[in-house]
Amino acid sequence: MLHFFKSVLKTLSILEPQTAFCENDVGSNAAGCWLHWDSSAVVALLCYSAAIAWIYWLASRDDRDRRPVRAGFLPRRFPLLKKLTANQEIGGTTIGPPLLLSFGLLAGATRHLTHLGLSWHSLPGLTVAASLLLGLWRRFFETSPTAPSSPESGSQPAPPRTTAARDNRLSNKGEGHFNSPEQGRSLTQFCIDKAADAIFWIGDRGQILYVNDAACRMLGYAPAELLTLTIHDINPDFPQSSWDLHWKILRRCGSLKIEARHRTKHSRLIPVEMTVNHLNFRGQEYQCVFVRDISDRKQVERTLRERQGEFRTLVSSIPGAVYRCNPDGDRTMTFLSPGIESIAGYGPNDLIRNRARTFASLIHPDDRQAVGRAIEKAIETREPYILEYRLIRADGALRWVYEKGQGIFDDDGRVLWLAGAIFDITNRKEASEALRLSEERLQLALSGTGQGLWDWNLATDEVYFSPQWGKMLGYEADEIKPHARSWFKLVHPDDRRQVMGVLKQHFATHLPFCEVEHRMRAKNGAWKWILNHGRIVARAPDGTPLRMTGTVKDISDRKRAEEALRASSARERARARQLEQTLKQLRQAQAQLIQTEKLSSLGQMVAGIAHEINNPVTFIYGNISYAGQYIQDLLKLIELYQEYYPDPAPPINSHIEEIELDFIVDDLPKILSSMEVGANRIRQIVVSLRNFARLDEAEMKPVDIHEGIESALLILQHRLKGRVATTEQPEFPEIQVIREYADLPKIECYAGQLNQVFMSILNNAIDAILEIENLRGLEGLNPAIRIHTELLNSDWVSIRISDNGLGMSEEVRRRLFEPFFTTKPVGKGTGLGLAISYQIVAKHGGRLTCHSTPEIGSEFAIEIPRKATRLEVVSQSPSIPHGEVS
Repeated sequence: MLHFFKSVLKTLSILEPQTAFCENDVGSNAAGCWLHWDSSAVVALLCYSAAIAWIYWLASRDDRDRRPVRAGFLPRRFPLLKKLTANQEIGGTTIGPPLLLSFGLLAGATRHLTHLGLSWHSLPGLTVAASLLLGLWRRFFETSPTAPSSPESGSQPAPPRTTAARDNRLSNKGEGHFNSPEQGRSLTQFCIDKAADAIFWIGDRGQILYVNDAACRMLGYAPAELLTLTIHDINPDFPQSSWDLHWKILRRCGSLKIEARHRTKHSRLIPVEMTVNHLNFRGQEYQCVFVRDISDRKQVERTLRERQGEFRTLVSSIPGAVYRCNPDGDRTMTFLSPGIESIAGYGPNDLIRNRARTFASLIHPDDRQAVGRAIEKAIETREPYILEYRLIRADGALRWVYEKGQGIFDDDGRVLWLAGAIFDITNRKEASEALRLSEERLQLALSGTGQGLWDWNLATDEVYFSPQWGKMLGYEADEIKPHARSWFKLVHPDDRRQVMGVLKQHFATHLPFCEVEHRMRAKNGAWKWILNHGRIVARAPDGTPLRMTGTVKDISDRKRAEEALRASSARERARARQLEQTLKQLRQAQAQLIQTEKLSSLGQMVAGIAHEINNPVTFIYGNISYAGQYIQDLLKLIELYQEYYPDPAPPINSHIEEIELDFIVDDLPKILSSMEVGANRIRQIVVSLRNFARLDEAEMKPVDIHEGIESALLILQHRLKGRVATTEQPEFPEIQVIREYADLPKIECYAGQLNQVFMSILNNAIDAILEIENLRGLEGLNPAIRIHTELLNSDWVSIRISDNGLGMSEEVRRRLFEPFFTTKPVGKGTGLGLAISYQIVAKHGGRLTCHSTPEIGSEFAIEIPRKATRLEVVSQSPSIPHGEVS
């Protein structure tokens, strides 16, 4: 039997309360924790019961029935413990080891109870345990009952404390420690009164028989006030109507722990935890209630529920899945958020604690081993793991996922589970792959073209330079700082202003691109020509540039070739300019010679025609007056014959009637008059032709400018006349010539050449008026040519010829006096008329200018000196001199 007690004591001494299991995650192992607490409580209760029963049996024996054999080793001030630990002989049997076993049981039970209190309610739990322990000791070792301190306790049976015999024995055993038994009872009563938890003694009718200080503080009553109340007054969960039922249930159960509400003095309800013990003493029943205010715990629970709700909301809002799994190869899931369904196609219930379809089985076979190694390494180093791998969905599709998690470890460093989150990154992976391919193509393209890439973040002033960019100048990637200042320092000082100017214009959106050629310093100190091409790709809402990208290209070889080409081109251009000038002069001289020859031939022809016509016309014009006189005489003779011979012979009468002699007599003078007018007109035309040709006036001489203008108008009279309407063409009104002649002196000039100028300008004016019909019709058309002459001063004369034709554009006006330039259709103009006119006026030392407005008309102004100051032919380009055409 002694060996049995030794083995039990050894078992109790090594039984370690395992609290780590519940301390790590109460929520996840609630069932296991409750099982642990229950088992610890049962073990403690059994140990206490056995020890107290044994000690009570020993203490209740009469001193004369026990004979101490050997004194114990405890001090004298603990007589009870000394007696209990001493070897004793009862009926011839030594009972020392049972006493030691009793203390071993008490120690083991206290140890379990202490760990249980610390793992559950810390210090308050220890207080409850101490109160229970003290109560049990008082029950077995106090000998005289003591009623609770209550003014109303006289009317009710006293709650059981202990018997008088026990009180006497306790007094005898504690006389070494307490001065009197009353002192021990007072100490016990003081502990109960000052306990941290509220303690109530309740009678069978619900009356409150005893309360301690904690109960008064909790409810806000004085002790006397509480003892006048019933349990129904302070606990709305125990109404008087159901008290009898409650009493019967508790009588059957013996002990019960429940949560209820207590009403304070100020009618505030507070949550409490009640441990109710039903006691029966001397035929009278009581309830001893230990009450603890759990407001803080309830608040914590409410906060926990809110946090759990927030956690669930957060988890459901995360665009992924949150998990907790076992650290095994299959990664058996113990928790999985609903987000996994959108990723893997399986719901959380399909994967949680499913050994047939584990999460590891969803990982692509090519990635499964790498994922396992990464997790194992993270567990070994106790660091988080970040993974990217492929999952096989329920429909067979592959999805790329991003997983971040870590292991959860206990105090001993053992991994308990893995926790983390999984996100679907398929779109990002596809975009990344597309970007990688695009960047690869870009790098190949840049390498093939020898270009470098740069990317400038204007918000941070950071610049990315591609490796090709650095190699272009001979720098390594780490030799150039990623800032715009580093790049700008490499730009040639003479090119910086140009570069900044183009850059600012592009920033201000004045240029669609920033493209500039400039020099940059290479690593070896040489200057290289660079073609920099960039563009702003991102702007803020207010237009501020945020990001700019571009390329650079080494164009040093091209610049050298261009420089050589420019030098060669400069030489060639110089020679070409000489040749061009010579050619222009040659063409000008040729055109002038041709025109002069044409005019000379035309003048000779006109002079010959005029001479040939002039002789017969002069003969006719000179004899018409004589012929008229003779005809008048003959008509007078016929009249006399008719007067003196009224009856001529029949043949004569017949002939008179046949020739209508009366009509002849009347019409013949009119015919002679018309012939005279026509001959005079022919004579005038001949004179105009002779004046226009001026072959007899090769030298400069004073002439009347107006005669030359009138001669040109006379020659162009057929073009100035209007057009009679026909079935094919409408009527065209006559072009009015408005003469505004001033009293001009004679001008010293080449009359024939000036007449040529007047003819060319008037002819172009008529062409401009006639073109109106083709472009805008004849409605509202009043064609007119205005000729205005005036004496500018004593030395200069101005002739202005204007029309209300179509006018001309600025481009046409600038090229107006270039040789061979014409706007007329092929075959209708040579482009030499105005060019030669310009040179003729310049030959006379004058100026020929043109003012024109489209759709309104044009005006040619000739300004020449009265006496020529420049007699030689102007040897200059026929283009418009500066300031002479406006």
